[in-house]
Amino acid sequence: MRQYLRENFYVTTSGNFRTQALNDVMLELGAGRVLYSVDYPYEDMGEATEWFDHAPISEPDRVKIAHSNARQLFHF
Repeated sequence: MRQYLRENFYVTTSGNFRTQALNDVMLELGAGRVLYSVDYPYEDMGEATEWFDHAPISEPDRVKIAHSNARQLFHF
């Protein structure tokens, strides 16, 4: 099941601004399958950014989640 998810799905941070949830999904799918997202206007962008900027993850993983994964997925 993990292999199928890793090869066919991406997960976003939208609605899940919880560090433990982020760590769990990174352990299961890898940081390369997580995209930073905010469900504006239903979620506060400032709160989401503050959480993500200070989440205890490595800087390479933060860069992947913040923009590198989206660039790769959408080919830009």
